[in-house]
Amino acid sequence: MAWKAGGLCILAAVSNGDLVGQLDRRLEELARRWERFFARDHQVPTPPERERTELERQLRELSRYEGRTSADQFRMEQLLHRFATYNQLWQRQMRDREEARTGGAGAARPPNVPGPAPVGGEGDEYQSVFTRYVDALKKSGKEAGLGFDNFRRTLEQQKHQLEERGSVVEGFDVVEDGPQVRVRARVRRGRRE
Repeated sequence: MAWKAGGLCILAAVSNGDLVGQLDRRLEELARRWERFFARDHQVPTPPERERTELERQLRELSRYEGRTSADQFRMEQLLHRFATYNQLWQRQMRDREEARTGGAGAARPPNVPGPAPVGGEGDEYQSVFTRYVDALKKSGKEAGLGFDNFRRTLEQQKHQLEERGSVVEGFDVVEDGPQVRVRARVRRGRRE
């Protein structure tokens, strides 16, 4: 007696352990495709939903098959559980991604097309500090020897070093000390909340 499950033939007289192994490998391949999709790999521009649906159908059909040994039954139950866990993860990640994509901007963009650079938050603070720094230098008759990108990178490194030592960096101040102009981190001792 032969039975077809999504192109795979199950013989009632033969153990279906090999089929469980094949489906297990397909689940791992599918998990990798979903990971690539969520990592915004341009080779996986759309979610592998069709493959997920096909694997789900095959698992459901195979789970109805009753001619399995106890070992095969155990492997099948593990496989079904892993699929359900992955499925919940993928659905949650898709929901989070959709909320992030349409949340702030309102206009949706294609899933794996990089969005614009983030605006707001610390980036504006760095720009504001840089502007105050350049203005203070001009007042003292000097010119800035570095561009904004290098300035921001330097401040980010300083912030990272301070935070590694347990300080909380609340911002940066431009300090004019006679002819010298410096940028000093505004820190609060203690761990982040």
